[in-house]
Amino acid sequence: MPFVTKNPRHYFPALAEDSTDALHVGLFLSGSFTQQRHDDLAALGAAIRQSRRPIRCLWLRFKGATDNSLLDAVRAFGTALEGATNVQSIVFEGRVATAHVAGLAGFFGSSQLRGVQFRRTDVDVSTFTTLRPFFLNAASLRVLDLSSNPGVDDACLGETLDALLEGGTRLETLNVGETNLDAVVEERSGITSAGVASIASFVSNTSTLTSVTLRLQNLDDVGLGELALPLRRKSCTIRRLDLSGAFGNGGVGVFAEALKTNASVRTITLGCYKSLTDVGGKALLGVVDPFSLDPASSESSSQPQSSESGKKREWAEIQRSNHTLQSVYLLDRPSMTVTASIVDRLRSISTVDPHPTLQAKCWRHISSNLDDISHVGLESKHMPEALAFVRKNGGLDALFRMVRSSHTPELCGNPSPEKARLSFQLNKMEEENRSLKEMLAQERERGEDLIEEKNYLQQLLARKEDAKKCCLQPVVKLWEMWQLLVEALAC
Repeated sequence: MPFVTKNPRHYFPALAEDSTDALHVGLFLSGSFTQQRHDDLAALGAAIRQSRRPIRCLWLRFKGATDNSLLDAVRAFGTALEGATNVQSIVFEGRVATAHVAGLAGFFGSSQLRGVQFRRTDVDVSTFTTLRPFFLNAASLRVLDLSSNPGVDDACLGETLDALLEGGTRLETLNVGETNLDAVVEERSGITSAGVASIASFVSNTSTLTSVTLRLQNLDDVGLGELALPLRRKSCTIRRLDLSGAFGNGGVGVFAEALKTNASVRTITLGCYKSLTDVGGKALLGVVDPFSLDPASSESSSQPQSSESGKKREWAEIQRSNHTLQSVYLLDRPSMTVTASIVDRLRSISTVDPHPTLQAKCWRHISSNLDDISHVGLESKHMPEALAFVRKNGGLDALFRMVRSSHTPELCGNPSPEKARLSFQLNKMEEENRSLKEMLAQERERGEDLIEEKNYLQQLLARKEDAKKCCLQPVVKLWEMWQLLVEALAC
């Protein structure tokens, strides 16, 4: 607990020091205020404004019923503080009402606060209406904590978040939480699903947020899905998420799918008040561990994958997986029944930066498929880096095994201008050779046609000669018979 005191004079010596060391100022404000305490509180405000020392935190703890003398003292304190730019953050705790905050309105208007917190207070929508001018011009505000305030409802959130967006906020940390998440329905506060939607819209429209804590009864599966939308964007800067509410496997599944494309979130804490089983746990684990998608992967990760499609699918999942997320904490709740082994693996996903994490996943896959990495899509230009990667992670044995593989791309080449010139000439000669082969094939076809035509003509000529012989044969025979007759008469 921070140190607080009823005696404002306690801080006078420290504020008077010629130092630049940051100072914490904590005040316990309760009961009736005498004139002396009234004057001391006003003097403390003046001392803070005049001091060279930065005030890291001004902690105001209120207790008991509000007294008019207390309100007068707070107003005097606020008036004396006007113009103080050395106060970095302010915390209101306890029985704080709108009147107390309004007493410091002048200070808020001139301050350069980086943080504002309300802890277990009695503030309501009128409080945030009073602070609207401050939120509209809160260029320096980086942290807003509205945790455990029963009076904070949808109207309060709308008033505050709308003003911050309208003023171009640079907020980095947003905390909104209810006092008792285990409350029964009749005891629930005024932050409904509409309030959750307004928070999701604010997160989506604030590009500077790095930490978001939401502990709300009405943060259900739908609300968790709405919060997942800004995580898909490349411009997302959120590094830490702490979410508790009435969501379970359905919302966690949608949330996990959004995390696959996120490159900023490092740590997530989830408190589920709806059934969360191994289904949701495995969905979260699949975000960072693509090998967990195969139930047998943990047992056979060192064995080569037999299916080409299986290897391609696993390699694609590695590229799609999240390499930034380092831990997911699942809070122990009666509705959370995720297996202890999954919970432990989620708690210690990685301890290194995204690039080494991706390298570890790639090596786990490649070491199982050194004999055939054709599905990875490597080309010759990639091989020097690929061989160095294998040598670094697997040693010489893995390197030689990869080199011996018949599926490894060409390792050696001469990318000199001479080779390029010769390659061009060789390609040209191959094209000419291909053209000559085509011409030769055409000439062969033409020669075969000529031979067929010659054979046809020869056959035609032979038939003509035979026909001539057939026509002269009777004449020859008559001539021969005439000669025989003449010789017979002569005898």
